[in-house]
Amino acid sequence: MPLATSAATDALAYTLASLRGLTPDEAVAAALRAELNRRGEAHTQAASAREEPDIDELLARIHSLGPWQGSSGSQLASELYDSEGLPR
Repeated sequence: MPLATSAATDALAYTLASLRGLTPDEAVAAALRAELNRRGEAHTQAASAREEPDIDELLARIHSLGPWQGSSGSQLASELYDSEGLPR
């Protein structure tokens, strides 16, 4: 259920979102979580899980891709820069 907001509250949400590189919804959720944490209130794991991916799941997906098949960092650098370090 949406919450009633004022134009001033919307402006604050958009300002915070732009400063943090988030959507207004993400900025408001993060601000609410931070306030609850400051007050020592536990927020539900379900709410966190919906918003933040599980690191173990992400690592498993990355490892399932197998070893890197692309160019190494030094190979890419040698393609982009000459022996003097200048762009090619």
